[in-house]
Amino acid sequence: MKIKRLIHICLLLLSSIGCALFFNTYARAEALELSEQELAAVSGQGLTILSNSSYNGLDFSRITLNADLTLNANFKNILLGQYDYAQNNGTGADINMPLLQFGRSDGTAAQRLVKISNPYLEFVYNNAAGAGNNQVVGLRVGFDSISGDIGLRLASLSGSMLVDGGAAGVLDSNTGSGKRWDGACAAGATSCLALSQIGGVTAGNAAGPSRDFWISMLTAPVQFQAPPGLPQPSIAQTGAWLNFRDRLVAILGATPPNLALGR
Repeated sequence: MKIKRLIHICLLLLSSIGCALFFNTYARAEALELSEQELAAVSGQGLTILSNSSYNGLDFSRITLNADLTLNANFKNILLGQYDYAQNNGTGADINMPLLQFGRSDGTAAQRLVKISNPYLEFVYNNAAGAGNNQVVGLRVGFDSISGDIGLRLASLSGSMLVDGGAAGVLDSNTGSGKRWDGACAAGATSCLALSQIGGVTAGNAAGPSRDFWISMLTAPVQFQAPPGLPQPSIAQTGAWLNFRDRLVAILGATPPNLALGR
């Protein structure tokens, strides 16, 4: 993938999702109260945190917004990673998302908002050329955790997604190609949930919020580290890649919950 195309993908993602998460007027950040003993053990508590790490020969620089956000927002016609990929869907998109809704307006007051913890932007570098010659491999945008109802319509998906549909079956993109997957069930499958059967997902359950949501844009495959307590995610492939597998329950029905309201 050409670097110019990567920049175009990054701008698309940041303008459609990142800006709303970091700058939406309904965002709410709450500082954590510290005791005198806790205050004595730290040098400060910042709104943003910059951290660096290395893994599998790659360097990572993450900027985290140290805050809890509540969000109600709708997005339409999100296309990420449009380039020639003859192996699947020709010149389509890695992620084709006609509709994405954070929160719903057809339920209770609590269902109108989605809660997001610690959104971050992380850059990936290849240091094989030595100090001072790092090459940018790409970046990812994600959250430490997310909970609430999310209206979702996906025409194609590149990534790793796991959704529990109960008696209707399970959607698991790892059983497909992973790259520009159309969400169809394999012939003869008896416990498979197709993308076309889902109108959204409920993120989180009684055990806690959904963890480790991110979308990456890369010029080469990258193995990201897993947060504590979670299995290692699938290797993120070149182009746009979505990771969303933890504590997700399907909102069944091809129509997302807010669509009938014209939102």
